[in-house]
Amino acid sequence: MKRNIIFWLFGMFALQATMVVGQEFTPLLKQFSKQDYGAANQNWAVGQSAEGMMYFGNNFGLLAFDGAVWQLHLLPEGKIVRSLLVKGNRIYVGSYEEFGYFEKDRFGNLSYVSLADSLKNYLMSNDEVWTIVDTGSEVVFQSFTSFFVYKDGLVKGFRSKHTFLFFNYYKQQMYSHINDYGLSVVDFRSGKVKPITNAKLRSEVIAILKYDKERGLVVTKNGDLFLMKGEEMSEFNSDAAPLLKRSEVNRALITRSGVIVVGTIQNGITAIDRKGNYLWTLNTTNNLQNNTVLGLYCDKEDNVWVALDKGIVYVQMNSKLTYLNSFKPSIGAIYSVATSGTSLLLGTNQGLYRADYDSERKLIRGLESKPLIQGHVWDVSRFDKDVICGNNDVTYTVDEQRAAALSPVRGGICIRRGVIHNEEVLIQGTYTNLCVYRKVNGKWVFSNTVEGFVNPVRYIEIDYTGKIWAAHLHRGMYAIQLSADFSKVVSVEYFKSLDAKEERNVNVFSVNNRVVFTDHTRFYTYDDIKKTIVPYTELNRTLGYFARSYRVTYFKDDMYWFILPSEAALVQITPTTTRVVDVVNYAAFRNQTVDDYQNVLTLSDTECLFTLENGLAIYNYSEKWKAKTDSKLMFTKLLFTDSEGNAAHYVDLGSREASDISFRQNNLTVSVFFSDYSYMNTAKYRYKLLGDDKVWNELSVSSVKTYSYLPQGDYTLHAEAIAQTGEVLAEANFSFRIEPPYYLSVWAKLIYVLLSVLLVWTVFLYVRYLYRQKKIKIHDELEAIRKKEIEKRENQIFALENEKLETQLKMKSKELAESTMTIIKKNEILAGIKDEISNQKSILGSQYPNKYYDKLIKMLDENLSSEADWAIFQTNFDRIHENFFRNLRTTYPELTANDLRLCAYLRLNLSSKDIANLMNISLKGVEVGRYRLRKKMNVPSHINLTEFMIDFK
Repeated sequence: MKRNIIFWLFGMFALQATMVVGQEFTPLLKQFSKQDYGAANQNWAVGQSAEGMMYFGNNFGLLAFDGAVWQLHLLPEGKIVRSLLVKGNRIYVGSYEEFGYFEKDRFGNLSYVSLADSLKNYLMSNDEVWTIVDTGSEVVFQSFTSFFVYKDGLVKGFRSKHTFLFFNYYKQQMYSHINDYGLSVVDFRSGKVKPITNAKLRSEVIAILKYDKERGLVVTKNGDLFLMKGEEMSEFNSDAAPLLKRSEVNRALITRSGVIVVGTIQNGITAIDRKGNYLWTLNTTNNLQNNTVLGLYCDKEDNVWVALDKGIVYVQMNSKLTYLNSFKPSIGAIYSVATSGTSLLLGTNQGLYRADYDSERKLIRGLESKPLIQGHVWDVSRFDKDVICGNNDVTYTVDEQRAAALSPVRGGICIRRGVIHNEEVLIQGTYTNLCVYRKVNGKWVFSNTVEGFVNPVRYIEIDYTGKIWAAHLHRGMYAIQLSADFSKVVSVEYFKSLDAKEERNVNVFSVNNRVVFTDHTRFYTYDDIKKTIVPYTELNRTLGYFARSYRVTYFKDDMYWFILPSEAALVQITPTTTRVVDVVNYAAFRNQTVDDYQNVLTLSDTECLFTLENGLAIYNYSEKWKAKTDSKLMFTKLLFTDSEGNAAHYVDLGSREASDISFRQNNLTVSVFFSDYSYMNTAKYRYKLLGDDKVWNELSVSSVKTYSYLPQGDYTLHAEAIAQTGEVLAEANFSFRIEPPYYLSVWAKLIYVLLSVLLVWTVFLYVRYLYRQKKIKIHDELEAIRKKEIEKRENQIFALENEKLETQLKMKSKELAESTMTIIKKNEILAGIKDEISNQKSILGSQYPNKYYDKLIKMLDENLSSEADWAIFQTNFDRIHENFFRNLRTTYPELTANDLRLCAYLRLNLSSKDIANLMNISLKGVEVGRYRLRKKMNVPSHINLTEFMIDFK
């Protein structure tokens, strides 16, 4: 007995060791965190509606997801959704002391109906619904100690003395593990329990799955699997059993393709095939965000959705790609791969590694911990039976047993086969030289290096003429012709760029035996007639976006991979057509690409390998992938609003008739939903609104489109989901009519007719009024002209009179000036006589009697300051300078008579000498008078006093 136990333990250890050594390719994942879906971390259940919408039971409520937009729908009091079941338009949900359903109305909106409120003769007490089962005619809600049956609008509750684990409906019977009896049949119509006595199970039953027509697969909590036929149980052997036993199973399902997927509490998800063979495990060691699985669901496309204790995961089971996340131990960035029997030779930046590959089960076993060849491996290529490995050190040939040096030249980067001078050879580009390999006795051997060319070469191709096209590792490209013995370069031509402009990095490849070049912007080829490089217009046009590819690798037949830094396109190129067959996004590999050295290598006629950073991805090409998806494009919301987003009008999504929309609500917001989640984040949408758009809108990743301020008229909205290949995946149409605005209604038009008649009559009256007004205006204009003529004649008379007065004024001014000059001359003569008499008196002295002298002087003085002269001057001055003295007295009342006289003389612009003569004072007296006058009149010193008097009015 002890020996048997030891033997069993040893077997278990060996099996686990095998599973550890084997490294499996797993499906690609799309993971969602609470930041993505806007709810709680914890998710409990998953379901899918008939139209394809995904629903999740979350701690915050019910989550809905259409592949682009998440929506959260709340339960009363914000309760947790522990379980859910989608049936028809209803999403049944279970919670703590609450269960019911969300129902979608014809406008696409969800509303909640509680069934717990409809319970009769049953008081809920700590009942939490963990499972919801559809029996066809009933919906059963199960908690640990009770269950509730909903049928035909009525709800009935059953309380049991037993404790249930999970309800499983299989072959018209409800099964559950009951603590007292083990696996039992529960009569959900009466509440009775019947134990299955033959079920010798060691643990609680988690799920009973339909395995085939006659048998069910029983999955237990401790990982045991059984096939059940009737009440008979037989063990289902699986090499994943040791792994499941350590993980605590919580959920299980079988996909449509027959893969058994088991969700665990401690170790994520494990998949096995129908024969029990282990396929893969997804857990936190290979990028699953959480190890605790609370819910599983297989969607219509045979992909699996996982509700986790932290987040949601979409497992792309039905994908062309499987993924080996990372090798253990790490082998570095993989640059190239070649096959050798059942082994893979992996060329990395750390060396060349060998591993056994199980192509059927997609497992890599026996990865050698030490590399066969150390150092950076650039290229591993198979030519016939020989595998040649280009290394940082020398170039090696590799067989099943060992690696042997083949060439002494360091740094073999690339190597190509071609025919030169009628001989098949291999030409290798290295860090320095070109190397030539020839076949001797069926084996490829190193021949020689080529003289006359020393440059690092990254890519190399040989055209049909034997010309070698070598792309420099960093810049430009060379066209090389060799001598007949391959020993030296006969001619070499350097191309700094493909467009003959600035120097660029150039790569060279062969497509359908034609050499093509790329500078990462578009493709070029060599024109043999013009002997020059020209754009490859046809290829660029058909490739579209992928014309910017920087690398091209051969797959099979007429199919090639065109590689961009972020994605790779599988392209079929025939003499008549070029089409993109498929697109692989490198984002799916979680940023594990080898930057600038992404490579896709042929593994078989149906498989390719994508090289990654310490990982690989397998692309599986088969005819079934060519089939167009049968998923539909559906409208999830058709909403019309006014210009402010109010007055919402939802359109009945189920109606096939055109909708009539008020002109006030002429802003359309449309949401679409494409139900194939394998195109999530890759499908794009485009719209065309017939009646408004003449061409399709630009492709967009957004599933929401808005049209604003639509004019009246009939419209048909076309929407399409487009794959990255350009294929139309699905389409949807919706017709509607924008009604005329109120101002274009029938009543409005009648009013417009009446208004038009009224307007015509008004215009007639207005025209008649204008005619009369025009006649009056003409009469007034003629009268105005007559008055202007009279006024003109009067103005002319007035001008003549003014001219006459001006003439008279000039004459008076002349007379005043002459009178003034006469007085000045008289005073000058009298002053001269006075001076002469004074001289004579001084000469004669007493001989000239004083009485005669004094009498003469007095007579002279009286005539020099004659008031009569001043009166004459004043009279003449007032005639010319009207009101001058009056204005002076009014403005400056403190002025004296002498001040007024001085002001008058200044206005006449007389000199100080003339003023002195007129006023019979000295020149100094004149200056003193000027000073006093400036002070009394407050005239600043910088203003000329004479000019001030001339300008005074």
